[in-house]
Parts: sequence; C-alpha cells; structure tokens
Amino acid sequence: MKTVNKITKTVLALFMSSQVVVAQNEDDALRFSNTSIGGTARSISMAGAFGALGADFSSLTTNPGGIGLYRASEFTFSPALKAASTKSSYLGQSNSDDHYQFNISNTGIIFANPIESANSKWKGVAMGFGYNRLANFNNRVVMEGNNQSSSLTDVYLHEAQSYNPENLPLFGPDLAWSTYLIDTLSNKYYSAMPSNIDKIQRKTIERRGGIGETVLTVGGNYDNKLFIGGTIGFEKIRYWEESRYSERPATDTFDIKSFYIDNYLNTDGNGINFKAGFVYMPIPAIRIGGAIHSPTFYSLTDSYSAGMSTSFSDGKTYSAGIDAAGGGDKGSFNYRYISPFRAIGSLAFVIGEYGLISADYEYVDYRNSRFRAQGYNFSDQNNAIRDKFKSVGNIRMGAEVRLTPFSLRFGYGIYPSAFKNAGLMSNQQLITGGVGYRQDGFFADIAYMRSFYNEKYYLYNSAFNPNPSQNSISSGMVVLTLGKRF
Repeated sequence: MKTVNKITKTVLALFMSSQVVVAQNEDDALRFSNTSIGGTARSISMAGAFGALGADFSSLTTNPGGIGLYRASEFTFSPALKAASTKSSYLGQSNSDDHYQFNISNTGIIFANPIESANSKWKGVAMGFGYNRLANFNNRVVMEGNNQSSSLTDVYLHEAQSYNPENLPLFGPDLAWSTYLIDTLSNKYYSAMPSNIDKIQRKTIERRGGIGETVLTVGGNYDNKLFIGGTIGFEKIRYWEESRYSERPATDTFDIKSFYIDNYLNTDGNGINFKAGFVYMPIPAIRIGGAIHSPTFYSLTDSYSAGMSTSFSDGKTYSAGIDAAGGGDKGSFNYRYISPFRAIGSLAFVIGEYGLISADYEYVDYRNSRFRAQGYNFSDQNNAIRDKFKSVGNIRMGAEVRLTPFSLRFGYGIYPSAFKNAGLMSNQQLITGGVGYRQDGFFADIAYMRSFYNEKYYLYNSAFNPNPSQNSISSGMVVLTLGKRF
C-alpha cells in the first residue's frame, strides 16, 4: 500500500543526478538569447535602428562606437509600462489574458571630453555607465479544450514503465503515483484517467522577469570621421514561471473527478560579454556602422518544484509534492549558458537639420547556443539546439523628422523565427513611433512599441498529444525618457 503524503525522497540530491536534470532545454536557450530592443525612448521609437547614428545611450548596447559622437555629457532616465496580451485556441476553444508591468528601460550617464588641440586628430573621448533593458518575459496565457484522444497521464505511464514505484522520476510519474493518478495492477501501471474519454484540459502559465544589461563603455572620435568604442556588458537574468495543468472528465460518471499539477521554476544568474564597434562618416550626410558582440557567458541557477492533487468521486483527495504555502521538497541546479555571437551592420542618412533615416541588419546564429555544467553532459539538449534552430537576420529601420524643437519618429523591425520548422513560431514584428522635445540641453522623448507573433504550444509531449494550442502574443509598451546634457 502506498503512503500518500508529501514526497519523502530527497529531491535535492536527485537533482544533481542525470535522471532529473531536464529543466534546461532548447526553449530556455531561445528565451535567453532572443533579446529585443530596449533603452531610451528615442531609440525605441525608431525600432532600435541606431547602429550608425550614435549619441544615444542605447547605442552603448548595440554599437559602442556611437559613444564617440557625443560632444557633451548627458544623463538619461527611462521608465516604461508594458501591457502583454495572449490569445489562444486549443481544440476549438478560445481564451485570452492580459498582463501589465512597470519597469525601468534605461538609466545612464555619459561623460564626454572634447579635445581642442589642433595638433591632434583625436577630437574627443567619452565614457558611459548605466543600464539598458534587453528582454521582458512578462506574460500570461490560458489554454483550454476538450480532448478525446489523450491525457497527460499517458506521458506518465510511458515514463514509468522502466522504473519500480520506489524509483519513479520526480516531478511527474512520482507525483502521479503518490496521488493515485497512476497505480499498478498485475505489476503493470495503469491510469485513473482514461485516455479515450471526453476530458477538459486546461493550462495556465504566468511568466515574469527579464534581462537587463549594465554597460561600461569607452570610445573616441578620430578626426570627426571615425568613431570607435568598446563595451563590457554585465547581464542579469531573472525568470520566474508558474504553471498549472489540470484535467477533469466532461461528465461525472468516472471514479476520478479531476487532477492538477503545479510547476514552479525560478532562474537567476549573471553573465558577461564584450562588444566593439565603429561609426564611419565619409561625408556629413552618410554614416556607416558595424559592431560585433561576443557570446554572453552566463552562470545560472534554476530552482524548481512541483505539486499534484487528485480528487475522486468517493470524496477522497490526495496531494504530493509542494503544498499551497510552498512547503515541501524542492530542487536546484547550477549550470552555465553561452549565448550566440552577434554581428551588426548599419547605414544612416542624415538630411541636414530636417531629419534622418537609418537601418540595422543583425546576424545571429541560434545554433551556437550551448549549455554546460559540472558533472552533467548536456549533449542531448545541445544537439536539439543545433537540430531545431537556424541563423537569422534581424532588420530594424527608423526615421526621424525634425520640427525644432520637436521631432517625430517612426520605426519597423522584423525578427525572423529561430526555428527551422517555420510552423512552430512566426516572425516577430515591431511597429514603433514617438515624439521628442529638445531645448537648452533638456530633452523629453516618448515612444510606443507594438510587437506581435504567433506560436504553437504543446500542452505536453507532442508524441502523445499532437494538437498544439495556437497562441497569438502581442504587447504594447510606452517608454518615457527624460534627459539633460551638460
């Protein structure tokens, strides 16, 4: 007879074995590599197409050569408000949800030192220090539908076949065994939830966090034609995910009434990278830019846990794993992640005092992402990264019309899907715009960015449930930048 209570095994010890180190996968690699535009409102309103323009704090993250175009020192501060919306369609049923979040998109200071000597071709040096936000993970999705052909318990039964009950894999089959969702009969596992009945499947996922980069940049101005710079970037990742998956028969004619499993994941860590870039101005109206970004070398820690509860028609309920207050056994794992190298080429045309247009092309090969850990070989996960991902070229374009002291700005960006299977995720598109005011060294800019893409999300292993949820993810973000040149 099973003892139905909290899991009594030592989860933490098992998390250091190969049996359960499966939280890191190609989806995590994409999440931590797929950065978007961030920083100042001026840059965001032009879709981040600042690689050849410079003299904006956001360029310290994209092309550090842009710091050489500063002629005066500057301070900026940029709060932001984001609203994310997700619409889902799973097995013919639609749902939608919204999520709102406030954050700091940018803050930083530039110290510019012009060189007045007529005998030197170096016309100035500058140093900058501050913060740019690179990614925002905040969203919430609800997926629900009536499945007549499979159950999550099919996955648990398949995973359990190679194990005795006392050695079942944690955070899945072990929880199902401890709550009577699966049991044995004549030494064979069976499920309390039949696969071929009408059942309501529902999954909710809430994500929070982001990637921020603290930058230290130094650059210079050579003969008012060549501007060079280098950045050391210190990145911080915070990612939190809570999900609940549940099933219940569509009718009350079965012994089991329902079950649900809660999963919690928290990823926290730091990374470091180096960026180098230049802006070349052959004539005042044309600017050519280029930059390279080294991989970011992250040291990360995952903390994760799960809990399951089942309810039966005889009134009995069983629970295992964590409880509602977060008590119970939990696991953690330390590992390293290496993001892909990036290269950026840029071109801009400055139309006197009337405005400008600019474009960036960013090359990223997502196949070069890698996981590493002491005592564990991530060969399966790294092979999956190479097999599923591809290289892409991100395109950003922007324009600014100057109506002194005001400016109008517009932008468009397209980030192709990193998946070789184009059906899994569509290209992400960005539409941006904004207004700026500059007078007597003070400036205030406001920007709005709209982004959207589609994805297919499988509620559990696609080998058992080939029906994905069709999700449409969109977000709107308003950024305000206040700054002063001195």
